[in-house]
Amino acid sequence: MGISADQRFSQKAFSDFLKLNFPLLSDHPDLKTIQAYGVLNEEGRTAKRSYFIIDKQGVIRFKMVMPSNRDLLPNDELLAELKKIK
Repeated sequence: MGISADQRFSQKAFSDFLKLNFPLLSDHPDLKTIQAYGVLNEEGRTAKRSYFIIDKQGVIRFKMVMPSNRDLLPNDELLAELKKIK
């Protein structure tokens, strides 16, 4: 799933445009989840682009915060981290 500070209508348009097959959740307007995970960009009141892998017990097994919101973590790197957990 994805979580952002965007409002639900914006996320729906984004999801529809990209034809995503996973849910996008909105942390707007309180940003409590984004804050709790330590990825709040105070300046813009947005989330820093970040990746988490959380196991079935709710334990964070991987966290990567990107230097810029324009940076993306390659899928093969995420898949490699998933394989480490299995």
